[in-house]
Amino acid sequence: METITWRHQCFVCKRPIQGGNPCVILSTDKAGLVGICHSKCSHGLYRYGYGCFNMRPPDYLASEEVSFLVHFYLRLYNLPGGMEPNGQLRRCLAHLISDYPDSMSNPMASLRMCMDEHRRLSRLDQYEGDLEADFLRSLGEIQRSAKAMPFHVEIDFGR
Repeated sequence: METITWRHQCFVCKRPIQGGNPCVILSTDKAGLVGICHSKCSHGLYRYGYGCFNMRPPDYLASEEVSFLVHFYLRLYNLPGGMEPNGQLRRCLAHLISDYPDSMSNPMASLRMCMDEHRRLSRLDQYEGDLEADFLRSLGEIQRSAKAMPFHVEIDFGR
């Protein structure tokens, strides 16, 4: 199993990552971990079809959590977003990932917090279907994909 830690080469600038808040770069068109980069190097990567998960050292992600992220970002970027119809599911899933992996202990709390935030901002769009059921179904499908096609990489910025 590969372990990504300090002094790993930045995907963008090719210099070693020695501090700060590294960013995990994930593919959005097929399930895959692209690499890791400095937080300052991650700006604009979304234009090239990459998703970025910002680490907050000292963080550790086990291979199961990395596998979840890989499949999560693939799913997230293939949902309608922004102000598109039914973009609310994508926004709620994105809210969940902002506090990952801690948010996975109670994903429904994250969903409710996101919905309350959008309600306060008067930006609650009509969602065609059951948002709660679709949210849970999406998480289940992501978990199933992560177990069926695991990535044997762990990320450890605690050392």
